Amino acid sequence: MEEYLEEISRIRDELEKHPEGLSITDIAGLLGINRNSVAKYMDILQVQGAVDGRKRGTSKVYYISHRMSADSLRKVCSQPFVTLDQDGLVTDNNQQFSLLTGISPEQLPGLPFDKLPLRSLEGGTAQQIFRTALKGLEQRVHAQVALGSEEHPVNLFLVPLVFSTGKPGVAVIVDDERTGNASPPAAALPEFRVILDNQVEYAVRYSPEGIIQYVNEPYCRAISRSREEMIGRPFKHLVSADDAERVRMNRTRLSPRYPAGMIEFRAIMANGEARWQRWWDRALFDDRDQLTGYFSCGLDITEEVLVRTKLKKTQDMLEETIVTRTNELREINRQLYDEMTRRETMEQQLLLTQFAMDNAADMVFWVNRNARVDYANKAAVTGVGYTAGEMPDLALGDVVPVPATETWGDTWEHLKREGTITRQTVMIRKDGTKMPVEMVLRYLEYHNNEFVCCFCRDISERTRMERTLHLANKKLNVLTSLTRHDIQNKVTVLLGYLGRARKREKDPVVLEYLERQEHAANAIRDEITITRDFKDLGADPPEWLNIRNVVAAAVTRYSDTPARFSVDLPDLCVYADRQMERVFSRLFENAVNARHPPQAIHVFLRAEKERRVVAVEYDGPGIRPEDKERIFDGGGEAYGQRGLFILREILSLTDITLAETGEYGNTIRFEIGIPPVSYRQNSGNGA
Repeated sequence: MEEYLEEISRIRDELEKHPEGLSITDIAGLLGINRNSVAKYMDILQVQGAVDGRKRGTSKVYYISHRMSADSLRKVCSQPFVTLDQDGLVTDNNQQFSLLTGISPEQLPGLPFDKLPLRSLEGGTAQQIFRTALKGLEQRVHAQVALGSEEHPVNLFLVPLVFSTGKPGVAVIVDDERTGNASPPAAALPEFRVILDNQVEYAVRYSPEGIIQYVNEPYCRAISRSREEMIGRPFKHLVSADDAERVRMNRTRLSPRYPAGMIEFRAIMANGEARWQRWWDRALFDDRDQLTGYFSCGLDITEEVLVRTKLKKTQDMLEETIVTRTNELREINRQLYDEMTRRETMEQQLLLTQFAMDNAADMVFWVNRNARVDYANKAAVTGVGYTAGEMPDLALGDVVPVPATETWGDTWEHLKREGTITRQTVMIRKDGTKMPVEMVLRYLEYHNNEFVCCFCRDISERTRMERTLHLANKKLNVLTSLTRHDIQNKVTVLLGYLGRARKREKDPVVLEYLERQEHAANAIRDEITITRDFKDLGADPPEWLNIRNVVAAAVTRYSDTPARFSVDLPDLCVYADRQMERVFSRLFENAVNARHPPQAIHVFLRAEKERRVVAVEYDGPGIRPEDKERIFDGGGEAYGQRGLFILREILSLTDITLAETGEYGNTIRFEIGIPPVSYRQNSGNGA
């Protein structure tokens, strides 16, 4: 136990040397004591009220404190008192305090300090005085006790306490002036000293050499020393060297003409806390202008400095915010100017677009969901023969009849799904005449408004030309059919004579010549057969064909062959030439007429990004990689090779591709690639 007392004494001595406070780590390092032991000793000292602690950053520092034990207060104090915990709640009181305030002893415990009938007349609010005393600084203030409608003056002494748990507290001792227990110094000192002792400001009187002759109670409390300890000692502020020189210069320049001066600085208080203070130094001169001493009056302005600092920071932040907002406003103005310029440009573009739309060569109608015309350009008004005032009363069906198999609602829903419909139809003018047109319907949505933009182009001239061209092609087909028939007859006769000649001729050289001639005649007949099958290629415009129906029609031609057909195709429409059925028919014919016909032919569809690919696949020797493209060049004499060239040409009319992608030695696979614009889900327009 003696060893512990020695170490505790060493800790107290070290804390005396460091009034700013030390952490447990600092004490352990200075004294060479284990940190856990130091923590235990600090708990003992806190319970004794010998030290206080406070947070500094992430650690806790301890410093010397002179707190009274709460358990001893009741034994030594005969005046009215009440004890408060660190939250400002009443924990104990004596009978005198209950009688003074008129509150029963049972009601006082747990009552907040600021709810007691005590009104401070100086030193700040009740909470400010309480917090100051809780930090370890005794407080003495004038106050009033309120009993009903009456109030009478008292002196309050707030004394720092420590409870048995080691937690800090405050004792409030009441000096009731009516009981005659007022402090004796008030009657013994001159009246002005009593006044000074009851002020918030610090007051110090000292000689020209700086020796203290008088100091008031507020300053004694601030530096935690008694008046007796300070009188006769030099008066010095605990400040930095630079501030000490400023204090000295402030006093040096005082003169009878300018006897007073003010200075502000940051001083270190007894508990190690740095506080800002403002001091008025006044030099005292006799009637001969000889310096007889100084009288300094100080005031704690820490809160004011903090407010000023915060105000400065706020001002700086405000100025920075103003600069930032100004820059933002400039940027917004610049963006606004750009937006105005952009909108002006857009307005000009819109006016130009409107002018172009109004004066477009094609007829343009805007049609709403109810099939009513909301807008028609000049070409449309002229084309249909109605006036501009009559157009809003028209329905699109009055001008462009909807097919009997459809309704406008069906067309609208189809447009919402697909976006666009293109068709050739006739337009009925006001006078009843009909005009062939090519019509493009486009579904549009703008700001939640739905409408269909209808573009119509007069194709009367093109229809006449197509009719003329079709008639010419028809006559040409008749001529070529007659010519082809005559050539086939003559080739048949030629082959008959060549056969007879080969039977009679014995010369091998002549026989070789005859065989070559017969082979050439057969090739001519095959070429004529190809031209017969594809004589109508391109004669009619492409149309939407149901791919499943097209393949099914081609399969029926080879139903009596040994090959089994497997067709796995969706209900898909393809925009292609009417000869597309012959494409599949020729591919099937090449398969079943091969040297080794396949047992099964598979037709299926697969997706390849946005394209759709229809594949015709069967077992076979396959095509060598170097020949996969050569078989489509049309330069070979083989019937199948020349036919593949024509098949590719048929498909290319609508940008559909044909390629062989099978595995050489195992599989033959012809793939028909359909671009996105050439397929759609079936909408009833199948072949």
